[in-house]
Amino acid sequence: MMKTMAASGLTALACLMGAMGMAQAQTQAQTQEYSFPSHESSSSPPSTLRITEQPAAGAASSGAVRDTPESLDQYKRCRSKADREAISNVQLQTEVAACLRELETRRQQ
Repeated sequence: MMKTMAASGLTALACLMGAMGMAQAQTQAQTQEYSFPSHESSSSPPSTLRITEQPAAGAASSGAVRDTPESLDQYKRCRSKADREAISNVQLQTEVAACLRELETRRQQ
């Protein structure tokens, strides 16, 4: 019983520490860092996870893509049609890929 309570307490503490690490990470712009301290009864060493986002090669430097409402409506209709008509997962993936290609073509115009 004591071991269960201790394990529950450690789990809650780990969740709290993880949440605190996430709060700290959200304040950093480029690098996110999550710290997981060691606990007395744990055999795991303390650890830190660092996530750094790097811009993709050839990424648009103008910022976020802004689609027109008409273009988004066309995509939604295409996607709904694909969902209704597909009889297999492969067919659904093919149809959705076609919808995305059409959307990309409209973005290039």
